[in-house]
Amino acid sequence: MELLSRISMKRVFDHYQMRFSIHERMIQLMGSEIALEFSELALGISNPRANYSAYEHGLGKRILAKTHRAQSVFDLAKDLFKCRNASEVPSVIMNHDIPFLKISVGSEISMLLRPNDFWVANARTVWAYLLVKHAYDFKLANEELELYRDGERSSEMNYEIWWELHRLLETSQVHLHDLGLREAQRKVASIGKMKFLWADAIANEIYEQRETYRLAPT
Repeated sequence: MELLSRISMKRVFDHYQMRFSIHERMIQLMGSEIALEFSELALGISNPRANYSAYEHGLGKRILAKTHRAQSVFDLAKDLFKCRNASEVPSVIMNHDIPFLKISVGSEISMLLRPNDFWVANARTVWAYLLVKHAYDFKLANEELELYRDGERSSEMNYEIWWELHRLLETSQVHLHDLGLREAQRKVASIGKMKFLWADAIANEIYEQRETYRLAPT
C-alpha cells in the first residue's frame, strides 16, 4: 500500500503554509526579545496550531503557571535555536527542567524555530513512524502509540523512551519528506521547501485522516 496515495496533498501544503507562518512569527518574536508573546505562541496558547503537543494535553498554561514567568520558556527556545545538531535537542530540554515541558513540547518548539534542521517528536510523527514500522497495521500502530502515552511511568523513564523516539524519528521524517515530494509531483501539487516542516505536515495529514485512511478500500 502506498502510504500517501489516499491523502490530499493540497491539505498537506495548506498545513505546511500555516505552520511556516508560525515559524516566521516565532523568529520575529525571538529577534525582538518579546518573551511573553513568544512563549504564549510557542506553547500553543495564543495559537493551538503552534504546538499540538502542548495544546492537546492542556499543557501551555500549566507550564507558564509553574515557571511563573515566560522568560524560562524563552531562554529554553534560545538554547534550542543554538543547538549544533538535532541530537542535542533532548538534552537541552532536559537540562532546563521546566515542569510539564518535555521532549514532545520542546521538540515542537525546536522544529518551528529551525525546520530544516530539527524535527518534532509528537503523537503525529510517532504514529506515522509506527505505521511504517508495523507495515501499515493500524491496530498495532495505535496500540504501541498508547504505550508511549502511558502515564504510569516515572519521569526519568519517559525521558529515556522519548529521547530514543526522537533519535529514531529522523530517518522516518526524512522518508516522509521524500515520499511527499514524489507524491506532490505525481499529483502536480505545491511542495514545501523546509524539510522537517514538510514532513510534519505530511505526518499531520496521515494522523488526522487515519480512520478514513484505515477504512478505505485497498
